[in-house]
Amino acid sequence: MSSTSFATMRLSPMMFLKRLFLILVFLGLCYCVQQIGLSVISVWHGSHQDHPQLQHNIIPFIDQVDISIESRRVADNAIQHVNQHDARAGIPPDDDGNEQQRGHPQVQKEQKPKLVQQPQPQEQKRQPDADSGKPKVGNSSVNNKDKNLNQKKNPVQTASKVKSYPVVLATTNSVFLDFTRNWLESIRRLKSRPKNITIVTEDEATYEALLAYPEVHRVKPAFMLPPNKTLVFDTPEYKAFVNKRPKYILDLLEHNHDVMFSDVDTVWLDDPFPYFTSDFDLFIQEDQPRPKLVLCAGFAYFRSSDSTKDFVRQWIRRLELNNHKKPDQMVLNIMLREKAIKRLKFNILDTKKFVSGRFYFDEEWRKNNTDVKPVFLHNNWIVGHDIKVERFKKLGYWYI
Repeated sequence: MSSTSFATMRLSPMMFLKRLFLILVFLGLCYCVQQIGLSVISVWHGSHQDHPQLQHNIIPFIDQVDISIESRRVADNAIQHVNQHDARAGIPPDDDGNEQQRGHPQVQKEQKPKLVQQPQPQEQKRQPDADSGKPKVGNSSVNNKDKNLNQKKNPVQTASKVKSYPVVLATTNSVFLDFTRNWLESIRRLKSRPKNITIVTEDEATYEALLAYPEVHRVKPAFMLPPNKTLVFDTPEYKAFVNKRPKYILDLLEHNHDVMFSDVDTVWLDDPFPYFTSDFDLFIQEDQPRPKLVLCAGFAYFRSSDSTKDFVRQWIRRLELNNHKKPDQMVLNIMLREKAIKRLKFNILDTKKFVSGRFYFDEEWRKNNTDVKPVFLHNNWIVGHDIKVERFKKLGYWYI
């Protein structure tokens, strides 16, 4: 090839710079696309990790056995507690079988539980009762379709749902330890007692004190209060305390357990569970009547349905977005008024059966309702520990 023809093949400096510029622009665009993709993946991954802090509060259930929840911080006691609650799951029902049908056999406080393996035929008998306790949403054809889908799921997961049972959940600290004991004593006096009571103890002293109640499962949260810490109503500390409750509730719901949450400044005068059998996702106490209706987060039965789980997840997210400036009860009422989860079905409990302190401790109300036999009394609508105790003592509901 001649020198002339070779020279014509070489790029001019301007053409070379143009091509180099285009290559650099292309590489820059590739880098930008890569970074955007990584950001999208990171955001998507983060949004699907619901409440990672909850893992430090309440751990998952072990080997699909009917036991309650236990804290990671008490690893030295974990094996002992697992054995105790495995044993409790194996206690047979009363002879008449009525308690077993509702899933709430009586707790035998003095009897030390023995580790008993439930026979398989008995589990098969319990399966229809467990299914019947779940809410039926929609028409029968949808329900049949859901049942067919459940049959195709992992058999271990299906067995877990069959074996789920309601859990009575409460939170307390050493300041309200006496109220906790009074509440437990009111439950002990019932003819039909709940099988599973779990109490989140917000300080070390309460955790140790409740050792005296072997029928109660104690849980330590990740962050505990100082001993004898008094929480003043509607203060930031009080709101931070009560706003942890939805996370405790959600953890149990996600393990397919219905949750009966109860404040401890209450007394149970009869078994409330027969009032939770109808087709609703949420049963809740009325705190203030219409027109300014307020519902009470301190006594509510949460069915472990998908609608309830979505509701509680959104409840937690709203509390976090608001930086816990509003108490959980206020946010719950806002969500129910807005119908935040449209498919959620909730029922307001009978105010003469589940009575708030606004009414029952009013002498005029009691005179006008002498025929009322409450199932549950809530010592609310008053601020202060000692004055609450005096109200219970005056009407004969202080049992300790």
